[in-house]
Order: sequence, then structure tokens, then C-alpha cells
Amino acid sequence: MEIRSYTELGAPKVGDGRIIEGYAVVFGQESRVLYDREKQRAFVEVIEKGAITEELLRSCDVKALLDHNKQRLLARSNRGTGTLSLELDDYGLKYRFEAPSTPDGDFAVEMIKRGDIFGSSFAYALNEKDKTKVSYSMKDGLLLRTVHMIDRISDISPVVDPAFYGTDVTVRSMDDTIAELSGENKDYLNEINNLRKSI
Repeated sequence: MEIRSYTELGAPKVGDGRIIEGYAVVFGQESRVLYDREKQRAFVEVIEKGAITEELLRSCDVKALLDHNKQRLLARSNRGTGTLSLELDDYGLKYRFEAPSTPDGDFAVEMIKRGDIFGSSFAYALNEKDKTKVSYSMKDGLLLRTVHMIDRISDISPVVDPAFYGTDVTVRSMDDTIAELSGENKDYLNEINNLRKSI
């Protein structure tokens, strides 16, 4: 499962009463540099419009969680129905729900109003080996990962620390891709290694 976070692009807001809404996903925009500390891999990601479909949303059990914590459930859309509203538009995947009258719901409303929670995030999975779902290229010496089709979304989350990007990208596949691309142009490998040292 991979997690992506957005700050100003998808910042959650509290609307009328206890309605919380934001964008969990934005389309066609480059992420910040994502970094896998364990494998020392840096890359930028773009999620294409069309990577998420209405059919996908109707097939998933998507939970609105506070900071991706399953113990802090705020709302849910189970196969398209429930207390969590998910809507696709040209900008991305918008979410909307009424905060529950629970300690976590109260906490979420207060922290978003105060601006202490100012990011949105989502967790997703895809088949890394399927080149129709994800592809890699080099851009300005950095690996660019383009997501064409997502297999599953498990949650959307208002998050406390949107500057942190967690990732579970299949490292073996990324190693193969870097080796393949650097074989085409060895300068790319040197640029990636220099980037790694600077992060």
C-alpha cells in the first residue's frame, strides 16, 4: 500500500457545521520528491486523470481515517454507499463527510479549524509489474513515476504531517527500471546518485 499526501492542493476544510472536505488526490501535478529511506530511492510521481474511475470507487471499501490510523475512523464509503462522499472532477478526487460526534470527530474539526491539520492524503495499491498501470521515465535527472491506473484505494485521510510521504513502491521493480534507464544513458544514474547524496 502506498501513501501520498498533499498540503495546499488538497487541504481539508470545515464547512457548514461539521462538514469536512478536501481533495485526497490531485491529477496531473508532480508530487514533491518522494523518498524511500530504506532503499535510498528518490522519485517524483504524477497521477493521471483517469487513474481513478467511478467504477473503482464503487468497488472499494474506502475509509476516512485520521492520520491513516484504522482505530480513528471518521467516515466510510463501502462500495459507493455510506457516510463518506467521494467525487471525481477534473482536479482530482474530492472527499466530503460529516465529522462524527466522537472524540476523534471533535478532534478533527478543531484541529482543521485551527490549521494544525492542513493536509490530505490517500492510500492506494496497484500492480507494479503491469506497465499499463504505471510507467517510469527520466526527467531532469530524476526518476518520474506516472500512475495510469490504480487498483484499489483503501483510505483517505486528513493528516497532521503532510510533509511526510510514506511509500511502499516495489523496490525490485524500481531497481530494474533504474538499471534499464541508466543503461540507456549513464548520465542519469550519476544524477540520481548525486540527488541521493543531497537528500
